[in-house]
Amino acid sequence: MTKETVYETDLLVFGAHPDDIEIGAGGLVAKQAAQGRRVVLVDLTKGEMASNGTVEERSKEAEKAAAILGVADRVNLGLPDSRIEVKEEFLEPVVRVIRRFKPRIILAPDSRDRHPDHIATSNLVTQAMFIAGLWKRYPDQPPHRPQKLFYYFLHYTREPSFVVDITDVYRKKQEAIMAHVSQFGTWPDQNPTELPHLLKRVEARNGYFGSLIKVEYGEGFYSAEPLKIDDVLTLV
Repeated sequence: MTKETVYETDLLVFGAHPDDIEIGAGGLVAKQAAQGRRVVLVDLTKGEMASNGTVEERSKEAEKAAAILGVADRVNLGLPDSRIEVKEEFLEPVVRVIRRFKPRIILAPDSRDRHPDHIATSNLVTQAMFIAGLWKRYPDQPPHRPQKLFYYFLHYTREPSFVVDITDVYRKKQEAIMAHVSQFGTWPDQNPTELPHLLKRVEARNGYFGSLIKVEYGEGFYSAEPLKIDDVLTLV
């Protein structure tokens, strides 16, 4: 007889850097948290290679953004920024954090992206989710098999498998992004980056996804496998 899985977290969301989740899935996160779901965010790196902002500043900004989104917890695995890759050294901590929080659903960046860290994070989480369910890998910790893995978009997009209406939480998403003021703010003598202009592109993309489902703002997500529907009326 198979032991029934016990889920402690509804949604475990991974990002390579402390602001990735807010950009790609901040609306969904805020909406799920507001509905009473237990949501946990996992940043793989501290963003130490960013052109602006110290590790300490970015850590405080991440905590502020998490409070705005209303999540249950936010952790940082401390992997090296700009050097993420799929290897045992990085795979184990991702597997262990999945087993620690026992999520029902996992979100990760889509692998079609221009940033190597986003691509690596997508592949790393995909492998870790599978390995997390294997009894003989890291046997000192009980295995856990999440039900689904969905991918969110950062630089590039593709045809989404589904779109979430985030109209009612869009301003909260914007506020969470802007909590990372070292990245998205403007001030004299900062190192120039594209980030202060990103918010307009995020709004345009969320507006486009929203138009696909006839709402003001939406976030699109990709599923590598078909989604099971028992009652088609739940889609209405």
